[in-house]
Amino acid sequence: MKVNLSFAEHSKVPILEVKNVSMTFGILNVLNNVNFSVPEGNILVMIGPNGAGKSTMLKLISGLIPLQKGNIIFRRKRLNGMAPNRIALLGITQLFQDIRIFSNMSVIENVMVGSHFNAEANLLSSGLRLPRARIDEHRLFETARRHLSLVGLEQKANINPTSLSWGHQKLVGIARALATGSQLLLLDEPYSGLSGLEVDNLNELILKLKNQGITSLIVEHLTDILMGIADQVIVLDHGEKIAEGTPAEVQNNKRVIDAYLGSGQPAKEERQ
Repeated sequence: MKVNLSFAEHSKVPILEVKNVSMTFGILNVLNNVNFSVPEGNILVMIGPNGAGKSTMLKLISGLIPLQKGNIIFRRKRLNGMAPNRIALLGITQLFQDIRIFSNMSVIENVMVGSHFNAEANLLSSGLRLPRARIDEHRLFETARRHLSLVGLEQKANINPTSLSWGHQKLVGIARALATGSQLLLLDEPYSGLSGLEVDNLNELILKLKNQGITSLIVEHLTDILMGIADQVIVLDHGEKIAEGTPAEVQNNKRVIDAYLGSGQPAKEERQ
């Protein structure tokens, strides 16, 4: 699987800009003056050893952790101080390693939870099942069905998601995120627990989303797999950005080899 590796071929306006971001937990310096930008439609992979601050960065972007210092800008809007729900409405969705599936709903109902994010009917008209609410519900159903088709699960729309494989449950989570209207996916260890075939399927889906203009920021440890689909790679070590570039550039960077790629099996990601 091959993608273009030249930044010159991705000279789009950045959808996301992270400027001088620093973060401390008590006396622990988790992030230190980190800067990067992501062109729209790119696949950015963020790697680094245990404790590098990768998961913390995702949570700062999605608003799950308040920003202490610096600026995060999405489509020219500063996210500083915004609540997570407001950030989600702008078009950013974070997916965690543990997909939160609603076991009392069907697959398509799980995805409709995301599409309801953009519901137009108010609570009263929905409760009374007024025509406007019925039209809105149909629209949201079609949105969910379309995104299930995109991830290849339309034929499983009516079954209970708990009967699906772990890989398919993750696809349900991605479909739900897309149903919100998300344009930037923050994926925290999405490949964890997947089989070889499921890894390939997820790669194909991420590339398909890229072709539709969806931007992905991925934190992972399966570096060999991700180097095959990444447009750009950022490496964090002890909260500092030590390298940024194409996959080939990063793989040949001595600081990266010493800090991460040359250390054998990467350690398990921090849970902050």
